[in-house]
Amino acid sequence: MTSGYGALATMMASHQNTEAFRRFSSLNMENILHMQAELQHLEMVINEVRQIPELNGFNQIWIDCPEQLSEEGIRQIFERSRTLLDQYHRTLLQTAKINALQNPNKDNLKLRRQWYDEESGGNQFLYGVEAGIFCDDSIEADLLTLKESVGSKDSLANFLSEKVLPSYHRLLGYRLHRSMAEKAFDRTWEYRPERLVQVGNTICMLLSAIIPPLSILVLFCVKSMGGRLVAISMMSLVFSLVMNVIAQRRADVFMSTTAFAAVLVVFVGSANVINGKN
Repeated sequence: MTSGYGALATMMASHQNTEAFRRFSSLNMENILHMQAELQHLEMVINEVRQIPELNGFNQIWIDCPEQLSEEGIRQIFERSRTLLDQYHRTLLQTAKINALQNPNKDNLKLRRQWYDEESGGNQFLYGVEAGIFCDDSIEADLLTLKESVGSKDSLANFLSEKVLPSYHRLLGYRLHRSMAEKAFDRTWEYRPERLVQVGNTICMLLSAIIPPLSILVLFCVKSMGGRLVAISMMSLVFSLVMNVIAQRRADVFMSTTAFAAVLVVFVGSANVINGKN
């Protein structure tokens, strides 16, 4: 396989989220600041012209301004400010959209760097300043990826990927799964984000089916009211910890935990009524 930008593009297109491009954040910010400074200067000039009676005819009759005034420069100032304002606002909106794009996953950056270093991959085909895209660690924070990673907003999938998956691969995964087919990625295993999301959904389903009846069973076995209150507090804490991993928002954690505790309290109240009748 021939190395070069063509091979790099093919690799990025073939492997999800290995594409990484620079935002050039500092350069973009400086460009915006330059436009802002020029606009501020133009605004100051226009305000100064308004104070000169001989030149402020544009303030009331803009269309006839060139015929009434000998200073064609006034119109040019407004035309320049109009063009620059449009460019300035477009740049701000584009910057906001670009900043909202995700940073590449560190594992994907390592995979891209591995391909670049391997002789069967990129074979370090870049030289000089261009090689900094791969070799300069200081620009990692300036990189973006075009496609949102599957499960990137899934708290449980992220927890599995960061905390559970490394141990699973070290103990068992490398035996059960094959490494990637490309020679450049020899001895590299890929775990698809979609599969982690599926595993997370299965865990959620099992927990939602197990926790409520298990909690009720515990309360049924505890006879004293004080013990039941302690059990409710402990089970609510466990439920809250689980929801903190699964849920996307703090409000969801709070509402779910409150509802769960309310169900347990209702059960305790009902059990006491039944026992009282007996």
